[in-house]
Amino acid sequence: MNTSRFFWGTLWIVAGVLILLAKLDVMTLQVGSLWKFWPLVLVLWGIGLFTGAKAIRSLIAVVAAILLALIIYGAWEEWGSGRDPRELTNQTFMETYDSTLHHASLRFVSGAGSFTLRDTCEGLFRAETATDFGRYEMDSRTGSDEKDLTLRLADHPKGFRTGGTNTVTMCLNPGPVWALRFELGAAKLFADLSAFATENIDIKTGAADVRVRLGDRAEHCRVNIHAGVSSISVQVPESAGCEISAESGLSSKTFNGFVERGDGNYRTANFDTASRKISLYFKAGVSSLKVVRY
Repeated sequence: MNTSRFFWGTLWIVAGVLILLAKLDVMTLQVGSLWKFWPLVLVLWGIGLFTGAKAIRSLIAVVAAILLALIIYGAWEEWGSGRDPRELTNQTFMETYDSTLHHASLRFVSGAGSFTLRDTCEGLFRAETATDFGRYEMDSRTGSDEKDLTLRLADHPKGFRTGGTNTVTMCLNPGPVWALRFELGAAKLFADLSAFATENIDIKTGAADVRVRLGDRAEHCRVNIHAGVSSISVQVPESAGCEISAESGLSSKTFNGFVERGDGNYRTANFDTASRKISLYFKAGVSSLKVVRY
C-alpha cells in the first residue's frame, strides 16, 4: 500500500469517527483552535519526502492524517456543531443599473455558509440573505463609469457556527465588465459566471467546496483561488484558451485536455491561437483540484 493511501484512509476514518462520536454525545474534544495549525500537516509531509525508509514515510503519513483529522474535527466543533440556535434574519439588497457603467466590482465577505451567484438581473446587483450569524451590510462607491460594491457579514457574534444558517443568493447585471472577490471561511460556493464578462476573480477560503463555471465574454479572465482544505472544480469553455498555474501541497489534480509544461503549469493546445484566454492560479493546501472544459 502506498503512502498516500495510508494518509487518506487514516484521515477519513479518524475524522469520521470523531464527528460520529460527538454527534452521539459519546465524546467531545475541545480542540477548536487547532485548525489554525493546518500547515503542520504540510511540514510533516515534507519531512516524509526526505525519508528513504518506506515504513517511516508511512508512519509520518499516518501521524499527519491524524493531526489533520483533529483539525477538521476542531473546525467542525467550533463552527459546525450548531448547538446555539439564533434568530434568523432575512435581508434583500439591490443596486440599480446605469447603462453608462462600463466596469463594476463586487467584494463579498462572509464566514462559513452556502453562497450562490448564478443568475442575471435587471438591476446592477441583487442579493437575498438568510442568516442567524448576524446581519449583512452593503456599501457602494461610484466613479465616472464604474461602481464598486461590498457585501459583508457584520456584527456577527463571536464563535459563530456553520451548524446554523448562513445562505446568500446573488445575481448580477451582464452589462458591465466585472471584477469579483470572495473572502470566505468554511464555505460552499457555487458561481455560474458564464453569462458575465469577468476580468478578475479572486477567491480566498478555508475549508471549502468551490464550484465555478466561467464564460468567454471577457478577452482575458484571470482567476486566483487561495484555499486550505478544499474541493475545487472549475469549468472553462472550449472556445477559450486556458492556462493553469498550480501551487499545492497534498492535492489531487485532474486537468483533462491540458498539456503539462512543468513546474505546476498547464495549457490547452489552443491557448496561443484563441481570441479569448483564461488564466487560473491555484494555491491550495490539502485539496482536490479539477478543471473541466465544456
